[in-house]
Amino acid sequence: LKLDDSTFSGNLALSDIAKQALRLQLKGDKLDLDRYLPPENKDANAGAARQNEVKQAVAAAGKSGTTPLPNAPTQQAWSSAPALPLEQLRNLDLQATLGLGQLTLSKLPIEDARLALTAKGGLLELKELRGDLHGGEFAMQSQLDARPSIPLLTASQQLKRIPVEKLIEARGEKAPLRGQLDLSADLRTQGNSQKAWIDGLNGKANFSLSDGVLVDANLEQQLCQGIATLNRKSLSGEPRGKDTPFEELHGNLTFTNGVASNPDLKARIPGLTVNGDGDVDLRVLGMDYRVGIVIEGDKTAMPDPACQVNERYVGIEWPLLCRGPLELGAKACRLDKAGMTKVATKLAGNRLEEKIEEKLGDKVSPELKDALKGLFNR
Repeated sequence: LKLDDSTFSGNLALSDIAKQALRLQLKGDKLDLDRYLPPENKDANAGAARQNEVKQAVAAAGKSGTTPLPNAPTQQAWSSAPALPLEQLRNLDLQATLGLGQLTLSKLPIEDARLALTAKGGLLELKELRGDLHGGEFAMQSQLDARPSIPLLTASQQLKRIPVEKLIEARGEKAPLRGQLDLSADLRTQGNSQKAWIDGLNGKANFSLSDGVLVDANLEQQLCQGIATLNRKSLSGEPRGKDTPFEELHGNLTFTNGVASNPDLKARIPGLTVNGDGDVDLRVLGMDYRVGIVIEGDKTAMPDPACQVNERYVGIEWPLLCRGPLELGAKACRLDKAGMTKVATKLAGNRLEEKIEEKLGDKVSPELKDALKGLFNR
């Protein structure tokens, strides 16, 4: 059996000619499924408005990390046009299993793909779609219930050791980070447009990225500026963005009507630990995070003499705010000036405790020394 440039072998039958009930079990060399799916409906006006907003945000952010905190995006990222031919799907009667050397779906080349799909009476079930993707493993199951007037969708997806930049680049975007992605997600939504699906998206997911890079990031520069401020020194040159390697980045996501809450973002960067708490608003593809960077040792190399680390700074959480379009990645982060005031107060209190200890020594009781330290730390 030939279909365009694909070759298949196996069984294909109409079990009920009147109902057009199709049954097939096929193996093939390759199939570009994107050719046969409905074209992606795009809202040209909305797309142009968001692209312009992102372009302005990227230009304003620069590379030094010294510009103001980016604004939260406001432009919708998704089309309201109908996405699926519901009437045809409600009449579909299908049982299909496919084995393919390569399946192209959403511009992603899934190798050694296995697919099992059933459709009857308006209920479509993707029982299995799995295979190898860019050296990792891909698997998903989903269901579309087209029987009600507003269709219902559920999906479960598992990814293992897949380069996250390949997923982003397949959508025609420049990847703000790289790394091996593990992901598990269980999601549900309703409607028949991109916008409806995102607005109604609920569920949970967990992710882990390993051996990765924050592309053209400025986290180290932000930390350097904070330390230089407390050292009362000026940086010797203009900070520049550069790639920041990380060992691991992981967290849990709870989706509520298109907004993903991520209260436990953690990253391990050589010499640093990063903690984050924030949201990803998929409706506008924006982020809003509070991030704390903890220096793990006083030998951490810094990019400027003005921000060299000493033992006073070890264990202190240096605060950042990260806000803006997702395309900015870590370039959306800026030093939290209000939070830095608290850091300065804490360091001053620590210094005062050291002075009290030095002056009083063993001359007074430990209880009195503790009381004095507590008094000055209020």
